[in-house]
Amino acid sequence: MREGVSIKAAKRAFLPLLLLVFAWSFVLFPHVSREVISRVPRVKFEFDHPPRSPFNDTKVALLIEGRPLPHLTPLLLHYMSVVPPDWRFKFFGTPESVQHLNRSHIVRAHVNDGKLDVALLPEGMSMSGQEATSQTFTNLTFYRDVLAPAEFLLVFQTDAMLCANSQQNVDDWLDFDWVGASWRLTDRFGGNGGLSLRRVSKIIKVLENQVRVRFSEPEDVWLTERMGLVPGSRMANSTEQLKFSAEMLYSKHPMGFHTGGSGKWLHPGVWGTPKLREEMWEYCPEIKMMLEMDEERFIDVRACPSKQNWKRKESPQELGVSI
Repeated sequence: MREGVSIKAAKRAFLPLLLLVFAWSFVLFPHVSREVISRVPRVKFEFDHPPRSPFNDTKVALLIEGRPLPHLTPLLLHYMSVVPPDWRFKFFGTPESVQHLNRSHIVRAHVNDGKLDVALLPEGMSMSGQEATSQTFTNLTFYRDVLAPAEFLLVFQTDAMLCANSQQNVDDWLDFDWVGASWRLTDRFGGNGGLSLRRVSKIIKVLENQVRVRFSEPEDVWLTERMGLVPGSRMANSTEQLKFSAEMLYSKHPMGFHTGGSGKWLHPGVWGTPKLREEMWEYCPEIKMMLEMDEERFIDVRACPSKQNWKRKESPQELGVSI
């Protein structure tokens, strides 16, 4: 029995020595090693189809922004973290905003793995003002060609936020052709386009038959008035939309919020009392990212004589509630 154990121990001790001699033979006799390696069978794997992408090309989240805003990158990355993982993201902007995004390592990583596309806004399209925005979002070529093959389009602007604490997600609303923040409880359908989920095929049907007159209704009003009349359309009503997004009408813990004017326009129905704002900070603290909050009033002028350094370069007259 002991003899058998000693033989096994000797084999175990001899094995590392044998591996060492084998390895050194490749170093001392390189021509032999190359010949040995050349005789090793090579295995090549070929697939009939390319590997399946983890992303669904029919689901696209879209942000268009021409300004290199300080919160542009963190806002985009926040959306990418709360929107279901199979959604792809597209960003269109100006050379300045594209360059601003590309400075971020994590943004470039998402571009490399196919999650995010970053590009200049196609020629002839613009977001510089409400009318330019409406022209872009009622452009047939934009939906049919630029965004193809998207069927579900989540449009979000830099004054809109999805809340990480929400018990809902964007996929819960895919049965509807349009969902946005309600304007009035009496509306049968239609909601703000600044944070909206749209069915592209229904929009294309409208744009193939009608052309928006310049300087008429905003794009979200114009589109929803017509989409609601398309046979078989399913538009979320004003009550249903309260759980999707809140802008002018109060809603307890909606999936997201939309403000207006790049965070300047805060409607009293949602923001008008300290209690409402406290509730919002607790439920959706990330919304502070997009608000123009001025720290000046929190600075003690005696401790900080150069208090004027905290003032904004511009002091536009804001509408709604002042934070």
